[in-house]
Amino acid sequence: MQKLDLIVIGSGVSGHSTASAARKKGWSVAIIDDKPFGGTCPQWGCDPKKVLVETVKIQDAFNRMEGYGLTGNSQLNWKQLRDHKDTFTKPISEATIEEFEQAGIHVYHGHAKFVDDYTLEINGEKLHAAYILLAAGASPAKLPVDGFEHLTASDAFFELDALPEEIILVGGGYISFEFAHIAARFSSKVTIVHRGNRPLEGFDADAVSHLVDYSRRMGIDVRTNTELESVEKQGNTYNVHVKTGNNAEQLTADIVIHGAGRTPNVQNLGLDQTSIAYSKNGIKVDKNQQSISAPHIYAAGDCADDGKLPLTPLAGEAGSRVIKHMLDEKQQDAFQHVQPSVCYTMPGIASVGIHSEDAAKNPEDYTILDQDLSSFFTNKTTRLQEGYSKIILDKQKQTIVGAHLFSPYAEHLINLFTLAIELHADIQVLKSLLWAYPTAESDIPSMLKKS
Repeated sequence: MQKLDLIVIGSGVSGHSTASAARKKGWSVAIIDDKPFGGTCPQWGCDPKKVLVETVKIQDAFNRMEGYGLTGNSQLNWKQLRDHKDTFTKPISEATIEEFEQAGIHVYHGHAKFVDDYTLEINGEKLHAAYILLAAGASPAKLPVDGFEHLTASDAFFELDALPEEIILVGGGYISFEFAHIAARFSSKVTIVHRGNRPLEGFDADAVSHLVDYSRRMGIDVRTNTELESVEKQGNTYNVHVKTGNNAEQLTADIVIHGAGRTPNVQNLGLDQTSIAYSKNGIKVDKNQQSISAPHIYAAGDCADDGKLPLTPLAGEAGSRVIKHMLDEKQQDAFQHVQPSVCYTMPGIASVGIHSEDAAKNPEDYTILDQDLSSFFTNKTTRLQEGYSKIILDKQKQTIVGAHLFSPYAEHLINLFTLAIELHADIQVLKSLLWAYPTAESDIPSMLKKS
């Protein structure tokens, strides 16, 4: 049995940073992953998605501006775009392994299971460690429908040789909407099947409503209150049985993509052989990312039940907490940052801070400012007359406590509003700043006016 100071399961951002930091401190370290090394975000998540979106945005703008200063032929090519994406993703696994090995970190590829609180078995070998970090990420949730095996995992979308003509996306989360907006620009017929009344539940309802309306105008069939009942494969086609209320219907598609949420990878780790407390949301941890029941165990990222959103920056923040507590023995303060999130549709939707539903319940404490941005000059320059903002103010302090956007500039503006919330910036300061004009940022004072 090999004895180590630290074993890390998962090679994404939190696992990677912790393993590297421990090794630099002179610890003996092993890292284990049952997927290609490097994590989800740079290989099948945030990064490749952004590569696709940025190119599709260019074509989208070209289509709107053709005859308004742009002429010529331009069209999207899926294979070329996928190959371009591969230049970002393909080198990651090999480069990550090489980095670990050069640092003297023991690398294991395969699925690990606990034998006891301190021992893991991987590929028939047992490893024992003083500390263990679980950073195993998440996987598509199991859905209780007949034919679940016919659903394609969202990760596989990035590897398709060709984009199918008919696509059904199960679930109304950000993965489905982002993929839908990409595929629709390739002229695929896209349907989103969402069981709830409202998709993108983590975002503001009015901002989502604007996005859904625009998505439908783009030709995306967004179906809410619709249950997926079963999926059957018939040749190269999938028959998808859905039910909306009492109305049963059969849809057909060339591919059915699972976008209905992900669950922490904790079910197959043999945790029942240990004293590690966990829930359906992951390993139960404290503010140090330390297990509440087994102090030598830490968890970070999507497999930690820590109340944070399953986003890469939050996994990085959690990894930093692990390093500071495990390696430097420094108690961490409770997490208090607001968590911005973005759905990279075209236009995008973004959210940070207090939601309007919560603010509306306490009108004596909050002011809600919403604006139709569709006629704003910055939104019209490329003939895209779409936009909406909702800003939540602390009524007494006159500071921003929430921001919700539907805008082609949402991904950038949300960071400014995050900064304003963190700094408790007085809205009079934001109104009086001399913003560079004309920019999306120079629209902020108008967003802070009463409609």
